Amino acid sequence: MIKPTKNEISAVICSLNAEETIYKCLKSIQENGITEIILVDGNSIDSTKDIAKKFTNKIYNDPGKGLAIARNLGISKASREYILNFGCDNILHKDTLNLMMENLNEKTIGVSTMTKLLNPNKNFLSWSINQYKLSRYYPGYRNVIGTPNLFPRKILLDFKYDPNMRWSDDADLCDRLSLIGYKFKISNAFVYEIGSDNIKSLLNRWKEYGRGDSKIYKKYYKDWTFKRKIKSLLHPLYVDFILPISKIDFKYKAVILPFLLLIVFIRYYGWLIYSKEKN
Repeated sequence: MIKPTKNEISAVICSLNAEETIYKCLKSIQENGITEIILVDGNSIDSTKDIAKKFTNKIYNDPGKGLAIARNLGISKASREYILNFGCDNILHKDTLNLMMENLNEKTIGVSTMTKLLNPNKNFLSWSINQYKLSRYYPGYRNVIGTPNLFPRKILLDFKYDPNMRWSDDADLCDRLSLIGYKFKISNAFVYEIGSDNIKSLLNRWKEYGRGDSKIYKKYYKDWTFKRKIKSLLHPLYVDFILPISKIDFKYKAVILPFLLLIVFIRYYGWLIYSKEKN
């Protein structure tokens, strides 16, 4: 595989009432040399689309039925060979794209990044979120990668995001691709995140992660072995507690313990309350 250049990348951003973050997000993409920016908006009622018009004329509306549908729409409108799926609350560092592109090859077709908060509040919650991110999303191969990520467009056209897998569409995509031998990696590049260090955002996000866990389990459990089912049931505990606590510096382990226990509890709570929801 020939390494892509920035001119071969389309950035796809999905937004909803993101006027507080969208300018910095799109400006960072533009400053990194990506010339095709596609915004898929879920009918925002604020000035998100007006701000975006300063950076792109490729603005589309989605029906507001989930991120997977919005992503598939944006990818279908792209013209470049590679897709950068990017959050409307993310900011691209100047070296990030180069580091991501260097990790793409014939087998490693999906590359993500490390993330950390931009100008975090000086409180326990913000500190905990950053520590969590650094200990959870470190460089190396992974079974699943999330946004932001870089994939060949052809792959994302052939293996579309499943609209039924709300909050688990990344995991579902990677599961399907890994079955045919593809690999995924977190690069040693950083992307910054804006405005997610408040308790309301935290609780909503981890509750929806639990919802995603529930959808993945219901979609595949009939084909899984008993061992695979147990692995799925223990997944939130492993990724949100065991893995981070094992990576965090010893002197901070006791300090961050309440935060990790909280997000694990909220994730399992989300799994429980959405377990009867139809896919």
